[in-house]
Amino acid sequence: MTLVLYHRTSIREARDIVHKGFEDVDWDFGLRDARTGEDTSVTGVWLANRPLGERDGIEGDALVAVSLELDEAELEPFELEGMLWDTRLWVVPSDLVNAKGSARISEVDPRSSWFYPAVDDEPETRSDTDDDSRNST
Repeated sequence: MTLVLYHRTSIREARDIVHKGFEDVDWDFGLRDARTGEDTSVTGVWLANRPLGERDGIEGDALVAVSLELDEAELEPFELEGMLWDTRLWVVPSDLVNAKGSARISEVDPRSSWFYPAVDDEPETRSDTDDDSRNST
C-alpha cells in the first residue's frame, strides 16, 4: 500500500531531500514526558497526512510529497496523536522514509520566484527595465 504524506520546508531543503534523501532532526513540539513532566523530543522526519502551511504554524515555501510503501500500522509507533486537531502527524526515522519512500516537490510558493522580493511580501510589479538589467550580463 502506498501512502502519500507531506513535509513543508524551504526550497533549498526540498531540493536536497529530493536529491539526497531526508536527514533526522530533533523535534520538541513542546512535548513533555507524562511520567516525569520533563521536556522531551523526538528524532526523525515530520510528515503529515495533509499539506500544512502558515495557518498551521509551519513555514516554508516548498511542499514535499512523500510516497511511502508502508501501511498505517507500520507508521503507528511514530504518530504524535493530538498535535493538530484536524491532522495526523508522524515523526519517522529518516532511514525508514528514505528506504521505503520517494519524495518530490509538489508545490512551491510563487512569491519565491526570482522577481519577487520575499515570500512574506506582496509581489512587486515587474517592469521592462528589470528585464533589460538581467539580460545585460
